[in-house]
Amino acid sequence: MIPFFRKIRKKLADDNKPLKYLKYAIGEIILVVIGILIALQVNNWNTYRNKKEQVVHYSKLLTEDISNDIKMIKESQFQAIKSFKRIDSLKSYMSSTNMENLSNTDLFVLTHDIMYKPFVWNRATLDEMKSSEIMQYFKNDSLKNKLIKYESFTYHLDEDFNHDLSNAQKAEEKIAEILNLNNTYFSDMLVLEQERFNDPYLNLFETELYQKAKQNELQLIIKNANDLKKFLNTFILIQDSYRIRAFLEMNEIIYDAEQIIQLIEKEN
Repeated sequence: MIPFFRKIRKKLADDNKPLKYLKYAIGEIILVVIGILIALQVNNWNTYRNKKEQVVHYSKLLTEDISNDIKMIKESQFQAIKSFKRIDSLKSYMSSTNMENLSNTDLFVLTHDIMYKPFVWNRATLDEMKSSEIMQYFKNDSLKNKLIKYESFTYHLDEDFNHDLSNAQKAEEKIAEILNLNNTYFSDMLVLEQERFNDPYLNLFETELYQKAKQNELQLIIKNANDLKKFLNTFILIQDSYRIRAFLEMNEIIYDAEQIIQLIEKEN
């Protein structure tokens, strides 16, 4: 093709017809420009198609990650609510029972294992999306904003967990000061509850292990009224945090996650 155009240019130049040569040159330039524009358009189209395929790919991965997050949050929420209710029972028990009649076994059942599972967020896909700048090819700005909020919320809940863990560790120290844990059936009760932590109907007070522990009842290490009040206050502070965690924050982030999944489905 190039030799063909070269011959035409040479013929026009040899014929000494500058006007025709000029028209031809302009036409050739226009053809070259058109060719470049077409090539750019094809390249842009291919790039856009490739990016849309990546959007579909990342959308699927992101949906899986956030769905797993929802499942994980609900497990932690279940445990937090269970502990919240257990502390309610602890408050009722201690307010309705004379100090002399407080049971070492009953207090153990009402205060053990009050910490919920740590959050394990699935952030890999979102991190990869940010580094690849694929987010700009998602059409829905609301989705982008919700993802930013969601990620920020996950880090906030991590901080909350560390706060709650610190309070739970303080509670364990109080438990060790007040309760005599040297009952062989206590560890068996812990194992039983860990094995059935998703069972909402499990009540250790109704188990054979509880009855055996009561038959081998031990005396509290401390029965000082002020120490017992401090002991209870430690759990009340934990309950106040769990009220926010389980009934507000975890519900909110689950709602946000479900909204994100809906927006991803609309995106594709």
